[in-house]
Formats: sequence, C-alpha cells, structure tokens
Amino acid sequence: MISQRLKKSNQELELLVQQKSNELEALKSSLQRTNFLLDRRENQLRKQQNVLFALTKDRAINQGDFIIAVQNITRTGSFALNVERVSIWLFNKNKTVLHCLDLYQKSLNLHTESEVLSAELYPSFFEAILKDRAIAIEDIQEDPIFQELFLPYCLPLGIVSTLVSRFEVGGEIIGILAFEHTEIEHLWTEEEISFANSLSDLLALGMEAQERRRVEESLRVEQKKSERLLLNVLPPEIAERLKSLQFKTQVHLKTSGTIVADSFDEVTVLFADIVNFTEYAAAISASELVNVLNEIFSEFDYFVEQYDLEKIKTVGDSYMVVGGLPIPSDDHAEAIAEMALQMQSSIKKFKRSDGSQFSLRIGIHTGQAIAGVIGTKKFIYDLWGDTVNVASRMESYGIADCIQVTEATYQLLKDKYYFEQRSAINIKGKGEMTTYLLKGRIGA
Repeated sequence: MISQRLKKSNQELELLVQQKSNELEALKSSLQRTNFLLDRRENQLRKQQNVLFALTKDRAINQGDFIIAVQNITRTGSFALNVERVSIWLFNKNKTVLHCLDLYQKSLNLHTESEVLSAELYPSFFEAILKDRAIAIEDIQEDPIFQELFLPYCLPLGIVSTLVSRFEVGGEIIGILAFEHTEIEHLWTEEEISFANSLSDLLALGMEAQERRRVEESLRVEQKKSERLLLNVLPPEIAERLKSLQFKTQVHLKTSGTIVADSFDEVTVLFADIVNFTEYAAAISASELVNVLNEIFSEFDYFVEQYDLEKIKTVGDSYMVVGGLPIPSDDHAEAIAEMALQMQSSIKKFKRSDGSQFSLRIGIHTGQAIAGVIGTKKFIYDLWGDTVNVASRMESYGIADCIQVTEATYQLLKDKYYFEQRSAINIKGKGEMTTYLLKGRIGA
C-alpha cells in the first residue's frame, strides 16, 4: 500500500518537473525571440540612424541639386526599410493632382516616373494625406482609405502594404514620400514611421536648398547685370569705390546720397558738336535721328577705347570726352589731340540724306577739374570746373571742320603738332583769348 502511494507521488512529481521544464523551455524560447526581435529592432534603428546621418551630409540635398537628392532619398529609403518601391510625389498648386517625380524599384535598381493620381478619382486618399502627417497601412485590401486605389493601382503592381509620409516647405504641403511593400504584408513599426517622416523632412530641406540656390543664382545674375550696367556708365575704378561706399554706408546713402569725387591738377577736355544738326534733325524721323547719332557716336566710342580716354556724356548731338582721369596720365593732351583728328576724319564718311557730308566743330582746353559721382539715383561720372566751361566755349566759338584749342593746350602740344593761330576772340565770361586751330601731327 505504501509502495503504491510512493510510486504515485513520484509520478506526480515527475509530471510536475516535466511541466515546469516545459514552461522554462517555453519561457527561454520566448526570451530568445524577444531578444532576437530587440536586437533586430536595434540593428534596424541603428541602420536607419546611419542612413539619416549620411543623408544629412549629402551634397545634393544641401546644395540644392534636387533631382539627384530625390533619387538618393528613394534609393536609400528602399534599402533602409527593405521595401520594393519608394516614390516621391508632388502636388499641383490646388492640391488636386499628385505627379510622381521619382519611383525607385529595388529589384530592378531603376529610377522612373510613375503615373498621375487625381483627387477626382481618389478623394478618400487625398483627404487622408492632406489631414495626417503619416499613414501606415498593413493590409491595403482591407483598408477603407485605400479601397479606391486597390484595383486600379495597388493590385496590378502587387502592392500589399504602404507607408505614406507628407512633407511641407514653408508651412505649405508640397507632396508625399511613399513606401510600398509587395507580395507579403508588412506591419510598420513606430521606428519605421519615424524614419519615413525624417526622410520627408530631409526631402523638404532639399527643396528649400534648391529654392535658395535658384534665388542665389538669380541674385548673382542680376548682380552681374547691375555691375555691367555700372561699368557702362562709370570707370571701373570709380564703380568699385562706389560699390564699396554703398556697402559701408547703406543707411546714410538713403538720406544723404553719396559722393565719390577727385580733384585733378591737369586734364584735357574735348567738346564736339555736329554742325547744323538741329536743322537736319527737324527734317527726319525720330528713329532715323537716333540711328544716325548711334552710328556716329559709336565710332567716337571706339576712339575713346583706342586712346584710353574717358567718355563723359552725350547731350543731343554734342559729345564730351576727357583725358587724364580717373587715372592721371602724362599724355592726356596728346591722346585728346589724336582723337580729335580721328573724329574729324571719320565724320566725313557719314552722309546726310541729300548726300552732303556732316562736319564737326571741336573745342579743347587743358586745366584743373573735379570728376566723380554724386547723388543717389542714375549715377553718372561727370566733370566740373572752369576747365569744362572753357572747353565748351572753345567748341561753341569754334569753326566748322576745325579743332580749336586754348593757349594751355597749345603749349603742351606745340612741339608735336601743326597749329594755326587765330586772332584774339572775345569769349563769354573770359574776355579776349588767344586760340589755335589744330591742323595735324608733325611728321604724319
């Protein structure tokens, strides 16, 4: 009797031990599975973090090379989450159409553009993505939002699970980043959703960088245009000083203007006027008038470049040029004399409508002057001083087809050029002055 009871107790004990062993084995397996899943999640999270870190340093994203940035994001996202398809879609202005900018297919290692989706055909889908930052769907076929997309879009492509993350630029919804799993359903983790949102943020940064790059390029182009325009009306040295002054005193300039001016001890100023041009201009059309002046003055501009002189301005049919500034030179009078002779020679090839030749009246004077830029708008490099007034008088009191110079200019040129002395003439504001007519270069 005792033996039977002992045997039964042993059997019960063995059964209990076996039960506990099975429980421990199950607990051990569960723990191993949990550790495995935790390790896998940690590895995936570490992988995703490494991917995000690498993308933050991606030159295409940071420098605004948007197409390359888009392809880097779709390809990287596909491998990071191990999904077959990753695509980027952009909304139209009214948020009624999505256009696929880039679709990456992992198995084909291929970037393409996909189709267009419209709110008219898929209203529930559009409503959902405009409302929520991210949408994670494990089984598309059973989800009410994607029911309308299942037959026409998901089923033919074998898409069974999807994760959609919206991105914004400047507070405006711009598009979506879509991860599409094929064949086997996928339960999206919080880490994967967070990763998708981080990729969307990087995509938005890339778009902002692209816009910044576009604006900077536009500004650079406009700045170059402004600089070219500035150099067309100002000497390079003066333009640089003016830009520097504007940069340093922008607030002051708005109220007080700017002054860039220099005094020159000796420059030579030339005024030229087309004889009887006013009467000729009255008999032709405005367009003909402009064309004639443009042809003549363009020829004179060439001589300015040839002799390294500075054109000051044209007023009507009058042309003003100076030598010896903005960089002082010793041969300013000689350079002006050469230009004057060239102007007289070149004007003869231009004909009036009746076939007669144009002629010039030229006046030259040498002396002190101030040159520079003043004011806040429509900058122009100009010249001031008595020397300018006297040179102008030399032209207006001159003779057609002649170059009249003052005593000061004559003294600088008399050893190199032929002159004819005129009788003393009464110059307004100056009284009687001895002047000379420049005839040509000695030995020419």
